[in-house]
Amino acid sequence: MVTVRNAFAGALLAGMATAVAWGTPASADGAYPSKPIEAVIGFKPGGFSDAMTRKLSEPLKEILGHTFVPVYKAGAGGSIAATEVATADPDGYKVVVATSLTFAFNPLNVKVSYTAKDFDYLLTMARFEAAFVSMADRPWTDLPSMLAHAKESGKPLRFGSLGPADRMQMAFVADKTGVPIIPLPVKGGANAMQQLLGGHVDFVMSGGPHQQYVESGEMIVLAAAGAQPLNATPDAPTMEKLGYPAVSYNAVIAAPKGLPQDVRDKLSAALVEAAKDQRFQELVQGRNVGIEPLGADGTTQSIDAAIVSVEEMLKAAGQ
Repeated sequence: MVTVRNAFAGALLAGMATAVAWGTPASADGAYPSKPIEAVIGFKPGGFSDAMTRKLSEPLKEILGHTFVPVYKAGAGGSIAATEVATADPDGYKVVVATSLTFAFNPLNVKVSYTAKDFDYLLTMARFEAAFVSMADRPWTDLPSMLAHAKESGKPLRFGSLGPADRMQMAFVADKTGVPIIPLPVKGGANAMQQLLGGHVDFVMSGGPHQQYVESGEMIVLAAAGAQPLNATPDAPTMEKLGYPAVSYNAVIAAPKGLPQDVRDKLSAALVEAAKDQRFQELVQGRNVGIEPLGADGTTQSIDAAIVSVEEMLKAAGQ
């Protein structure tokens, strides 16, 4: 005789077996996400990466029902944050907010414990106005004419460098053209502007602070560092168009490699939708870094293209 208790137990066991078969707990529907997502930001609190992450969280909460919880792991060009996320569980609850160089440049140029293949790329949400800039009163108008002037005068060019990526680009240019280019490290964008305004260097790499001086007529953009035209000065030639390796400085969100396909697709689609939201676009367009957001496939292709440029520069340098 089947008792009520036995019938209930049998039904419970059947329900548990079904849940195991589908790979979800019997007490949950398995919907993703079921809790907030930790965003490990590779830069200091209060910076623009922090601002973008927080602004992205507003529409993301409306789309997914949960938002980002920012955690800060600044240092090494985003590599500290990337190192932590690379070894996290690929469950969709931990992502890294960094730049394209964190994934495409750092693993090939400095000692880190991850590679570009250790991540599932989800979103490219902005492109910084990385450019080579000089004073407007110099006897050139762009990068080719500056190089031609230097070759004719026989004088080396003094270059205010923000980091190893731009130094590698200019080393490639110097090797290809025969023009001596002396890199002089500068500490951040503000210092780069000071060095240029003070006449201590002939040109600098800038990630955006130059725009006010270009608008006032004091400075000119010699070339965009990447393959895409700049938003503020779209007529400036790109390094790719000039025949040199391009290095784009994109804001990227990635997760540990191995996300379930449905989670990857859902999270990437939600991030793209959030990045297209007016609230987020007002922020990035106000800084001239707005782009058409790239999802998982587009971001992966962008990282792959950046790796090719870095490998080209390393090969030219004999590394």
